[in-house]
Amino acid sequence: MKVEKTFWVLEAPDSELWNEQDTEEEISRLSKVWEIEVIDTGEVCDWGFGQERKYVLIGEEENIEEFKFQFEEALS
Repeated sequence: MKVEKTFWVLEAPDSELWNEQDTEEEISRLSKVWEIEVIDTGEVCDWGFGQERKYVLIGEEENIEEFKFQFEEALS
């Protein structure tokens, strides 16, 4: 059963450890691995750590959770 979840991505941290291109590449790679659809909502904000972007993830719940876990691991 497919579900839809929101996911905020810190795509340009103030620490400059990664950048928007790095996050886009990782999102693209992992979305293929976990067979989920990723939609950029265009919503951005800065909560004090750098620019964040909001995405909607659509797919099997277990796949979404693995996608999120591996994404956070890859950019930490």
